[in-house]
Amino acid sequence: MRAVAIIGASDTGKTTLIASLIEEFRKRDLKCGVLKKASHEIELDAEGKDSWRFIQAGARAAAVMTDDKLFLVKKKTAADTLLETALDKFSEMDLLLVEGGKRESAFKKILRVQNADDHNLISPPEDLIAIVSDEPFEAPYPFFLATEITRLADFLLTVLEPLEPAVKVRVDGKVIPLNAFVQGMLGETIRGMVRALKGVPENPEEIIIQVRKGKRNEEER
Repeated sequence: MRAVAIIGASDTGKTTLIASLIEEFRKRDLKCGVLKKASHEIELDAEGKDSWRFIQAGARAAAVMTDDKLFLVKKKTAADTLLETALDKFSEMDLLLVEGGKRESAFKKILRVQNADDHNLISPPEDLIAIVSDEPFEAPYPFFLATEITRLADFLLTVLEPLEPAVKVRVDGKVIPLNAFVQGMLGETIRGMVRALKGVPENPEEIIIQVRKGKRNEEER
């Protein structure tokens, strides 16, 4: 999965840009997800509804499933960062478009502005990779007009690296963040152990090890 954050001031066209990119990537048979960073508190489960009542009663999470959709409401914890949510909930997507998240260092960013004055009002983050504007102007970054969706999509598919870590640990359904050192050490250890097994290719591209606590484990304790 590759990901990019669309940042900028309110009412500059971030949502419209994301919707246009989704349509463009859909034409290319790519699966897109969207993760929005809200700047204020919002309530998706209305007071009096079942999910609201469950959460008020003390449930940490409540889900409602229909024939076509799954709605999940849960209490946010300190571990529920944008990166954690992206890896945990959107790993099956080809591309994840994040609306907001200027201070999230895990994502490359596109700055959405309306004109040069908007650009001057915003301090660009270090990981900014492009600027999208309604009006043309000279910019120190790759520049795209808001109408150049095809060109912008080509650019993103070229410059974005996979967000998915080389080594991922999931415990009870939760992705555990690993820094680069731990990923490297764990990956080399596992690859070394697996290479010693019969029938394993010399250079496997993916290794999945699942450890599940079952009845046998309970009896041995």
